[in-house]
Formats: sequence, C-alpha cells, structure tokens
Amino acid sequence: MRIKYEAILWYNFFLKNIPGQLGCYLRKWLLPFKNGRKVMIWEHCQIDSPKKLELGSNVSINRGCIINAAGGVRIGNDTLLGPGVIIYSQNHRFDSEDIPIRKQGYVLKNVEIGNNVWIAARATILPGVKIGDNCVVGSSTLVAKDIPPNTLVVGNPGKVVRKIYAKD
Repeated sequence: MRIKYEAILWYNFFLKNIPGQLGCYLRKWLLPFKNGRKVMIWEHCQIDSPKKLELGSNVSINRGCIINAAGGVRIGNDTLLGPGVIIYSQNHRFDSEDIPIRKQGYVLKNVEIGNNVWIAARATILPGVKIGDNCVVGSSTLVAKDIPPNTLVVGNPGKVVRKIYAKD
C-alpha cells in the first residue's frame, strides 16, 4: 500500500510541473477528477484526493493552488481561482487529550463554490464552506463561514463588504 501511495506522489509531482497550456491539457485528462469543458489547471497546483474534486466548465485554477478534496470539493462553472488559493475539505480531529492529534484522524466536510466566482490570490477556504453564485473573495481572505450569493467578501475572517450585481 505504501508503494502505491509513493507512486501516486511521484506521478502527481511530475504532472503538476509541466508548464503552459500543454500542462493544463495533460492535467485535465490525466488527473481523476470530474470536469466540464475548458478547464485550466496551471502548473504547481497540488490536488489531494482528486477523485473527490468536481469542476464545472470554464474553470481556471491558477498557479500554486492547493486543493484538498478528501471531504469533497465542487467548483461551479465560470469560476476563477487566483494564484496560491488554498481550499481544504478536511481537518485534524483533536477531541481527546489522551490521544496524539496525529492519531485522531480527520473531520471531512464538503466545500461548494458556486458559478461565476472569483477567488483572488492567496485566499483560504476552510472545510464545510459554501460560496454562493456571483461572489468575489478578496486577496488573502480567510473564508470560514458560508458566503451568500452576489457578495464581495474580504478580510480575516472574511466579512461581506457589499452586494454585487444588485438589481436596482
């Protein structure tokens, strides 16, 4: 079992380092995630548990992103992730002081990101978060709670600054 895991790590290492559109094409077709049309995953992205990642059409994941999809991650159509975005759908358990944290396992919570969302550079999305359609998440924002549709969110922790696409 350890040898299989090691082989997967090496495979992913080489695949994530292929630059340009050729690399995007190869990652789309060789990583085992569900994806729509025109998906671009740029170089140096780390995707853990890719079988639990679902991408819509016209999704762009910029350089250096980390997506841990162990608890499930769904990203909607026309969504952009800036460079260095982190999305985690799992976290360490720490319920018992008698058991080392490293031996307590994980809590898995699905992350859902809607359609037409822009998550700017270095933002972090925590387990269990749902981001509605038509949202913008500012650079370096920490998203720990659900974000309603049509909003701009910034800060640490992320706070709704204003509505966007509001119909007057």
